[in-house]
Amino acid sequence: MISMIRWLIVVAFLSVGIHLASVGLAPSLIMWRVMSVIGSGKHDSIQFSDRPTAAARGVVRPSPDLLYSTCVFDVSKIPLKIVTAAPTDTYWSVAFYADNTDNFYVLNDHQANGHPATIMLIGQGQSLPPQPQGTIVVSAPSLTGLVLFRTLINDDARLTEIDQQRRLAKCDPMLPNQYR
Repeated sequence: MISMIRWLIVVAFLSVGIHLASVGLAPSLIMWRVMSVIGSGKHDSIQFSDRPTAAARGVVRPSPDLLYSTCVFDVSKIPLKIVTAAPTDTYWSVAFYADNTDNFYVLNDHQANGHPATIMLIGQGQSLPPQPQGTIVVSAPSLTGLVLFRTLINDDARLTEIDQQRRLAKCDPMLPNQYR
């Protein structure tokens, strides 16, 4: 009977330990996998995806009505300058995700009044000199993560135009003289 109680205690502790480890590690492992697949080893540069099909899985549950662009970031050494595109007369958004899948910033066409936006993404402890008026400074809670751009194809006849406009977005490391 005592060995059965010990066995149940060991199983209970192992179960709790495995549960806590999986809950704590799963988001980071999921994001690591997503960033390695989407980024294909490329950091701090924007990747433009084709219109998703039923077989597309670069973005989780992609919508065929959206064009996706991604930028896997690493702000451990250098901040990033992200410039959104501003396709006219359609919805667009840019969303920032930390390495644990947390969404920490979003901007869309309505908030930007239909204009392109400049976003400086900095790591913890980094600072920037004064930026031009209207520049948005966002501090990433993790050193790595993902920037996801979405653009709505609101009219198939405009697909080429919308695609050309969304390709004006940028995600580039800042030059050393642009930050301190």
